Amino acid sequence: MSNIIADTDKMEKERKKREKISELEKAIKKAEAEGRREDAEKLKKELENLTHESFWDKLFKPDIIH
Repeated sequence: MSNIIADTDKMEKERKKREKISELEKAIKKAEAEGRREDAEKLKKELENLTHESFWDKLFKPDIIH
């Protein structure tokens, strides 16, 4: 039962992350179209931080929840 809840929580977090990434990509395109380079750079950095996964996270990522 706890695995189902954990999987649901994980799926919800992933969905929210995908939504945030999509919003940031749209905001970047809009800022670039409007010539706001400084805002676009800040948004790109935020997007990079959101999508970056460290080497250690990849190496020690648990595949199975016990």
